Amino acid sequence: MRFDKHALILAVIEGLNQHESRTGKTHVQKALFLLDASGLLKAPFNFVLYKHGPYLTDFEIELEQMKSYAALKSDTVEGWYGVRLSPGMNALFVKRMSPLSEASRRAVDLVCRFVGRMGVMELEPLATAIWIRTREGVVDPDDVAARLHQLKPHVSVHKAEEADREARKLLDSAESVVTARQT
Repeated sequence: MRFDKHALILAVIEGLNQHESRTGKTHVQKALFLLDASGLLKAPFNFVLYKHGPYLTDFEIELEQMKSYAALKSDTVEGWYGVRLSPGMNALFVKRMSPLSEASRRAVDLVCRFVGRMGVMELEPLATAIWIRTREGVVDPDDVAARLHQLKPHVSVHKAEEADREARKLLDSAESVVTARQT
């Protein structure tokens, strides 16, 4: 059991809840990816590009482990698809086992504030644009939008351009934080 993974998942869940996010599984996965890809925090996860953007292949296993010892709750919400995640009664145990640094907490807050009330339909192209920029090394905005549309034909070029603009905002904010840490 990796308490460092569980502590980070819990921090993201708490941060998303604090910023009025729906806090579903997709929101948590995308926020974890954004933390890692932005350079704010090295997340102890392996992401792959999948049907709906960056994806954690072992995410469900981690969630099930956390539920098994009551560090995590998942509740269905009437009128919503999927579940809403929240800390369980043993979340404090995880925080004690693997406390996050203040810099990590600030990084989580920045990403969770950014993700905030975004829906899944906004997160998919945003996270994919960041994948293209950080994992594929494509940086020209027109090329990023074209690549995003190629990977996700259901995302129009116009929506891909919008997603990349938002991606650049997050990456610029993250770069400022990382640069400030280094000085």
